[in-house]
Amino acid sequence: MRHFKLLLALTLVGSVLSCGSTPKKTKSIVVITTGAAKNVTRLTQTPQTEINPVVSPDGRNVVFQTLKNGQSDIWTIDSTGKNRVQVTSHPTNDIHPSWLPDSKTLVFSSNRLGSYVLWRQLATGGGGTTMITKGVDMNDFAPSAGPQEKTKIAFTSKGTDDQVVVTQGAKQYTVFEKNLPYIWTVNRDGSELTQFVQGAYPVWSPDGERIAFSSDISGNWDIWAMNNDGSALTQLTDDRKNQFAPTYSPDGKWLAYTSNVGGNYDIWIMRSNGSDPTRLTMDKSEDVSPCWGSDQNIYFSSNKARNWDIWRLTPVLPE
Repeated sequence: MRHFKLLLALTLVGSVLSCGSTPKKTKSIVVITTGAAKNVTRLTQTPQTEINPVVSPDGRNVVFQTLKNGQSDIWTIDSTGKNRVQVTSHPTNDIHPSWLPDSKTLVFSSNRLGSYVLWRQLATGGGGTTMITKGVDMNDFAPSAGPQEKTKIAFTSKGTDDQVVVTQGAKQYTVFEKNLPYIWTVNRDGSELTQFVQGAYPVWSPDGERIAFSSDISGNWDIWAMNNDGSALTQLTDDRKNQFAPTYSPDGKWLAYTSNVGGNYDIWIMRSNGSDPTRLTMDKSEDVSPCWGSDQNIYFSSNKARNWDIWRLTPVLPE
């Protein structure tokens, strides 16, 4: 079996970036694209690296991670790119934020106690943090909270003895070679840990019935899906290139994801059964880590402006 490098979006380390000059602070930039997308708009415009956006269930805010001076913290903005709030400020790395269904509470991964485990905190930054998982010999990351209050958190986990390499660009899906991590679920209080199939970057369907994720269990990185109990495992893409980071549309009928089928990494969509793959972005930049918001827009990370920022587009769905 061939083994590809899965980018753990631990961060795009600033010291390895070669993005050129920092763009000036201006109004949001709208980029004309030849793909099946419109209204492509830049939402963040700081000199820092900003990646992994996730839209709140109510559609009002976007959470993401920012890398500055070698430290990754969690921030939020509203859906227009305004009202920046720094949620965490810890001397270690806080990565991969996700929203709970109340649109007020965040789940994220942090190595503040050594290994990466899952934590919970209010999006306002107040109220302290609560540790969810406690495996000192595991790295737990990329959580996705289920859509209902009682739905578990799906996440990725891998042993701490495996080498982690931080890279830039689309390689933010981070770097695990050889043995794959596994998909797990857990209650919000840390109980009922359940291990599923090998893979990474799980995401819940809007009805809580399915979990989509990335895996190379077939020999190549593709998008897969399974029922919430691990049954009905289905391979949705089958290409010699890489497909990562799926996200469901609000109605559950579509999946957006990252793929380099076209040469560089772009945002693609397909029906939730794997049919009608459609490329949304087609320029020379790297467009990664999509999140489909309740406002029908897709939020993603891109270096279109020679700096890694949060962007938004409106997909043009096939008929």
